[in-house]
Amino acid sequence: MKRFRTIFPHLDAKRDPDSLLRLFVSVALVSIVVITSLAGYAFYHVLQKNVVDSAEEDAIKVSTALSEDERGRFTVIRKDGTVAVEVLPENFAILDRDLRRFLAPFDIVKIKIYSSDYRIVYSTETKLIGEVNRGNQRLSRALAGAFDSKLERKEEVKDLADELKFNVDVVETYIPIRARGKVIGSFEVYIDVTKYRRQTMNAALLSLGSLCGILVVVFGISFVLIRSGTNELKETQEILRKQTLIDGLTGTFNKGQIELIGRREFARALRRREKGLADAEVGFIMIDIDRFKQVNDRYGHLAGDNLLQLFADRLTSSLRSYDSVGRFGGEEFLVVLPGSDREQTLGVAHKIWSLIREEPFHVEGEPMRITASAGVANVQQDDDDLLQVLKRADLNLYQAKSGGRDRVV
Repeated sequence: MKRFRTIFPHLDAKRDPDSLLRLFVSVALVSIVVITSLAGYAFYHVLQKNVVDSAEEDAIKVSTALSEDERGRFTVIRKDGTVAVEVLPENFAILDRDLRRFLAPFDIVKIKIYSSDYRIVYSTETKLIGEVNRGNQRLSRALAGAFDSKLERKEEVKDLADELKFNVDVVETYIPIRARGKVIGSFEVYIDVTKYRRQTMNAALLSLGSLCGILVVVFGISFVLIRSGTNELKETQEILRKQTLIDGLTGTFNKGQIELIGRREFARALRRREKGLADAEVGFIMIDIDRFKQVNDRYGHLAGDNLLQLFADRLTSSLRSYDSVGRFGGEEFLVVLPGSDREQTLGVAHKIWSLIREEPFHVEGEPMRITASAGVANVQQDDDDLLQVLKRADLNLYQAKSGGRDRVV
């Protein structure tokens, strides 16, 4: 599994839709390469085998015909009555002429005839006559009675007209020569299959191109479907994320998240204070809509919800981009002001208080004037937990409420 993750590093991502989509693309590309490579290898070797088998069949037919028509010119009967492969000097010219004439219509570029003692008794390439090839394993198999064919690339070869041909693909086939039930020698036939091998290559490439096209279409359609699914998954994840972090009614942070932000900023302030840095401050504002229950009783809960939304919008618009606000409960909100000292926190609280009381809210088409009370607290030297700060802010909010509301304490 570790090696699989090394090949596909996207798998280590926490299963987010984009990483899964990238993983699919990686797997698809690797699959296309692997499938086309294996298929290409298989196509090529199957087609190549067909070329070799076809050439071997042709070589056997030619050798059979030669054995029937010309046997008397490359075999002799010895005194003991056995038949041996041998070309007598007086038969050589006639055999050579007849073989070349017979083989001319075929794609044969060379032919050799071996005796049972591995000696070349005849070859269309005359300089080879008389050579002994005892180390030739393929010839040994032929002399043992088996056919043996192999595809070879020859940089140069002389054809039957003694003309050099370059970069020729030939199938070399060894065919046993039999007489009276015994193997007495072997033919070695060279058939030129260059054009057939080229056709084989073209056929393999065409098949690969078609297969690759099919795979691209299949994976392409799959990609579209999976991307649609991952987009839906991303939307679902975003909804779940917002449900985890965001208050569904007001769009501000929920209580858990605003407390988490407060703790993070509180810890950051303590660390900076320990280092003696100047901006080791965090301000907190607890703010509450005055007499909100009367709004619900008079206008209904839907109107109350609408007012909470408008209140949260106005509250958010009065803050800096790096300040945070969250619904702490009911109609109560908590504002976190990183880097804000006591005077700055009070200034922000008064700014919010003024914006709320001086401009009416329009709820269900009707202007509605409301007020708010706010409790302000900053991190102090002896604070070792956020809860201490929030308790002071909440106590100050309570004092603002009990002191007549519509004020900042």
